[in-house]
Amino acid sequence: MGMLLSRKMETCLLVGCGVYFCFYLYFKLRKGKCKSKKTLEGKTVIITGANTGIGFEIALHLARRNGRIILACRNSEKGEAARSRIVQLSGNSNVVFRLVDVSMMSSVRAFVDVIKREEKKVDILINNAGVVTLEKILTEEGLELTFATNHFGPFLLTTLLMDLLKKSKGRVVNVGSAASVIGTVDCDNLRAEKNFSSLQYHNSKTANLLFTKELARRETDVLISCVHPGTVRTDVFRHMPLPVRIIISTVFRVLTKSPTEGAQPVLFCALDDSVQTGGYYMDCRLYDHTMWVPKSAYDEGLAKKLWETTEKIVAECGSKIQ
Repeated sequence: MGMLLSRKMETCLLVGCGVYFCFYLYFKLRKGKCKSKKTLEGKTVIITGANTGIGFEIALHLARRNGRIILACRNSEKGEAARSRIVQLSGNSNVVFRLVDVSMMSSVRAFVDVIKREEKKVDILINNAGVVTLEKILTEEGLELTFATNHFGPFLLTTLLMDLLKKSKGRVVNVGSAASVIGTVDCDNLRAEKNFSSLQYHNSKTANLLFTKELARRETDVLISCVHPGTVRTDVFRHMPLPVRIIISTVFRVLTKSPTEGAQPVLFCALDDSVQTGGYYMDCRLYDHTMWVPKSAYDEGLAKKLWETTEKIVAECGSKIQ
């Protein structure tokens, strides 16, 4: 009986290993790679959340293309450390750190004031900073943290920098997520004033898609895209309980990407000539009108309402968008 049980366990183990390997091979082969050879000499790039994870890898890669790289981070110590490391690894001394907390609209405005004083144009803006929370956390400005970081901040930053982006016929890359496929957007609950959903992150990423498509309709001189980098092993889950983080980093490791791999689809959207404005990308391929995109992403009425509601909310956090 013991020998029979042992053989069954061995069989289950072999089958399990085989399934794991198949999943590993499948996801490994599907990881796209940016093949653009463009140099960024004379170009200015802003990356939010650039001190860690895919943000750091994106900044490092672009620095190696000799661009002026602005690391937009909320922690001065970590931001400066990332700047020093990128300069060391890339050999590009034209890398600077500028302080901004995208969850705070006042901080976004102060950051934009600095950029407008220092820069004549912006060629690429990558809205990478993001956060996941499982409980309702309000910022000092009364915004729910997830939506403040993932939607309100990027919205305000992008719209305030639009004049500088137009000067170079630049690009905006919004880092979204496939989690948006089950997200919804209630324009009367953007601050979680009615209720806080356990799918708040998913909802904020649906908002990223709606914002991308509405911005593409409004601004024809700038190329705008949204990209799902894949499930990346970063600290975006830093606000989640330790057991959840352990599960994500171990059990699901086969389904996740390293920060370097996760940076590739974002770099593709920032550099490749085939990128379409308003498009949604995964694994360096256009994924619009697939099962990964919620139908609400194509609702122009909802996108317009989200824009107008967001504009009103961020205006209440300070002076109006200029």
